[in-house]
Amino acid sequence: MPLATLGSRLAARLIDLLILFIPTYVAVAVAVEGGLWGTLLLSLLEMVVYDALLTANTGATPGKRMLRIKVVRVGTGAPAGWTASFLRALAIGVPSWLVTAVVVLLDERTHRGQHDLLAGTVVIAV
Repeated sequence: MPLATLGSRLAARLIDLLILFIPTYVAVAVAVEGGLWGTLLLSLLEMVVYDALLTANTGATPGKRMLRIKVVRVGTGAPAGWTASFLRALAIGVPSWLVTAVVVLLDERTHRGQHDLLAGTVVIAV
C-alpha cells in the first residue's frame, strides 16, 4: 500500500482544524464568554468526536478525502473500525502534537505517529 506523505497528512489535519475551529470560534465568541481557552477546549473535544466518527465510518475526514488519503489497519488494509478510530482520535486530541510530529519524523519508513502506533493504523494514499 502506498503510504501518505507527511505533507499530505499535515495539510489534511490543517483543513480539518479549519473546518472545526472557525464555526466553533464564532459560536463561542457569540454565545459564551469562554474566550480563546473555551474555544480551544471545545475544538479539542470536537476534534476527538469528529475524527473518531468519520474515521470509523469512512476511513477519512473531509481533509483526508480532499488529499486522497485514508486510515486503515496495519498489515491488512482493512477499515480501522470503531475501537481503533476512537483510540487514534483520543491520542490526537491529547495535547501532544509536538510528540506526534517528532515520532512521525523519526519513523521514516511508515510515517506513523503515536496515535497510529496506539491504534494499529497507518495512513495510506488512495
